Amino acid sequence: MEHKIQPDGKRDLEKLGPDAAEDMTYASFFSETSAQQHVPRAIFIDTDPCSRNEIFNNKYGRLFHPESVLGYNQDCKNNFFEGRHMANAFKIKDDVLDRVRLAVDLCTNLQGFFVFHSFGGGTGSGVGAEVLHDLHDQFDKKVIFQPVIYPSAQFSSSIVEPYNCIFSTYYMRDVVDVTMMMDNQAAYKMCLKNLTIPNPDFQHVNRLIAQCVSACTTSLRYETQLNATLTEIVTNLVPTKQFRYPIVSLAPVRHPEKGQHEHFSTTEIITDLFEPRNILCDCGEHLKQNRYLSAVLLLRGLENPDAANKSDTQGKNDVKTINGISGVPIEANSVIASLQKLLNPASDKRTSLRFAPWIASGFKVGLVSVPPVAPSDFMAKSRRQGAMLGNTTAVRQLFVRQYTKYLKLFYHKAYVWQFIEANGEEDLFYEAREGVRDIIGHYEELLSQCCQAENEPHGETIYKVEGLTAEQNQ
Repeated sequence: MEHKIQPDGKRDLEKLGPDAAEDMTYASFFSETSAQQHVPRAIFIDTDPCSRNEIFNNKYGRLFHPESVLGYNQDCKNNFFEGRHMANAFKIKDDVLDRVRLAVDLCTNLQGFFVFHSFGGGTGSGVGAEVLHDLHDQFDKKVIFQPVIYPSAQFSSSIVEPYNCIFSTYYMRDVVDVTMMMDNQAAYKMCLKNLTIPNPDFQHVNRLIAQCVSACTTSLRYETQLNATLTEIVTNLVPTKQFRYPIVSLAPVRHPEKGQHEHFSTTEIITDLFEPRNILCDCGEHLKQNRYLSAVLLLRGLENPDAANKSDTQGKNDVKTINGISGVPIEANSVIASLQKLLNPASDKRTSLRFAPWIASGFKVGLVSVPPVAPSDFMAKSRRQGAMLGNTTAVRQLFVRQYTKYLKLFYHKAYVWQFIEANGEEDLFYEAREGVRDIIGHYEELLSQCCQAENEPHGETIYKVEGLTAEQNQ
């Protein structure tokens, strides 16, 4: 929709205007054939054949290359080891890598890959792990972004979800540069509360996730004032390899009838990005009590549409008016400073954002003047939109919840025999358990270091353990 590509893969150049022929912004995610067909640089894979049929029966079915939608005839039975076995025995990962190489050959400046999959099922976890390992080995210099759907805390599609989730988290921890943490429960909450959809379905959740990832990739597709390439995002977001699990947020997310009553200024958008209701990751109730390591803010659209026309009459070297985003960088920095209470702390009624004490300014900002596009029946139209990738210690709550469920199942050895029959070994259960416990431990140790550093100037170190009485804490 943003690149005006129709469901059949064509672009109507006459309706798009005289500059449409020179517009090549679609080239980041689409390749154009000699027949003027725009083909997404995407490969779909599922061991269940129904998914392939659903794609081709959809109104966008003609958009995709038929050989890039891979479907097989045997499901992975919600089993991580079954998925790994099928990926090797049935040459599934070889088929996927062949299609990836063909897509890469059509690229002129490959930056990296986005790998979307869930951690709770057999195909997303088992086949996903094998594909990611080969992708990392063959393209070791390229960035791999992993927008992952973590299992919900309250709802479950299968009873063995915790096993698949822990195995996925453990086996993929060294082959991905950034894992964008999202979970179904938070997405459903956003649909219920922000969009006031009474009964959200997969289409609503997928649209929300698509809007979020689209906002994160605008600087890859359009000319920007402040750039944020994949490599720059990784550099500014991931301090060390074990802390590569940022949470994701999107703003504004409003019902179509509410959009005209709000202004959506830079201040409102950036402030909303750090509110729990706009985060696609359920980190619990104590998000602001944790510490941020870094944050990448990606803003798009114009607060004043006339600014673009005015900027054309001014010098191209005027930093404040490049691409029509007049004054936005200065305003964004001011809002960030205010959120950290660096400016006017007395007038700020909100709880300040807390970064690790050894980080002076943990923000990377990307700016694009092109406004967002969203289906009018789904989300309120806005000239502005923002997305945030936040590296925070609060993300450990997702790991802790699934780790706890895993321990409850594995303590009784429930359903373990099915994984062992699928070429798994019991020792791998212990290995994965310890590996994920290490990930949780890294975040807890970091939070402890923050506590020590913040209290050192006062000559004492204060630790507070939730759930204990005041006397016990003392």
